[in-house]
Amino acid sequence: MAFSFGHKAQLHHCDDRAFSQWQCCEMINLAAIIERIEALLSDDTDASVTYAALEARLALEKVCYDRLRQRHDYISHDQLKRWQPGAVVLTLMNEVDAHVGQTMTLKMGKNPGVKPEDDDYVEIGTEVGFDPKRVAKMWQALANLALHVRLPEHRNDNIPAYGDKVRTRAKVEEVVAELKRLSKGTMTFSGFGEEVHFECSCGEKNRRRAGLLRDGQYVHCINPNCKQTWKAVQESDGFGFEQVTVPVDCDQCGKANHLPWRFFLDMKHDELGSFSCHTCKHKNFVQWRLMQARREPPVGGVGSG
Repeated sequence: MAFSFGHKAQLHHCDDRAFSQWQCCEMINLAAIIERIEALLSDDTDASVTYAALEARLALEKVCYDRLRQRHDYISHDQLKRWQPGAVVLTLMNEVDAHVGQTMTLKMGKNPGVKPEDDDYVEIGTEVGFDPKRVAKMWQALANLALHVRLPEHRNDNIPAYGDKVRTRAKVEEVVAELKRLSKGTMTFSGFGEEVHFECSCGEKNRRRAGLLRDGQYVHCINPNCKQTWKAVQESDGFGFEQVTVPVDCDQCGKANHLPWRFFLDMKHDELGSFSCHTCKHKNFVQWRLMQARREPPVGGVGSG
């Protein structure tokens, strides 16, 4: 399958110096979650501590996934390689916002026109950061301790109804302490830094952080109904974006149709797909098939050199 890189998008730059966007609404109500977990722990039964572990695990997922939600305008859902919360945050750090795990405070100067170093500032709000690797370890530990029954080692081995209550409780309390620390945040950010943006052929405006883009990187359109993929191209004045397509000749008129790369990747083996020719409107069919390939012999035959 040959890829075609063409249909260059117009390049735009947006340098916001300090930050590109910030939000202070729709925050997770961690206080209510903490209260629910602590109520389960106070019952102190095998069942209640297990349910507390489940609530704690869900809370860690909500914390990580909310960082994604705030930044989803910068990455297609299809480009999240894994669903685990720690992996999601690491993807955000590598491709969307390198500061996603850091504590950030927004302050506003009181006196317009004054040099920044000479101004007085009023604090607007703070987003409390966290270590995604530590969160991932706590999340996995809760599953290992409480959310799976022990595998029997022999026929007469008893399978307990719940895990070790003492160890599970200790891990839940560790998570609660982290949630209380995070609950001190008063606002959320979608990130900051220089942006590069372009308009997809579907009309959707796509944005990326310029500092995290790499030459040749593939960027999926954030429109969930669009299959277009764009290739970032390093240029002298920044980045440009080119569509990644596969040329397919029409069966009737012979004209090439440049179809989105993901149109084919999303097809199952032996699945029959169709498209209408952009020129003559003839309905064409395509299909994934297993083919045998032969290596071409070297020029000049065997032993040539």
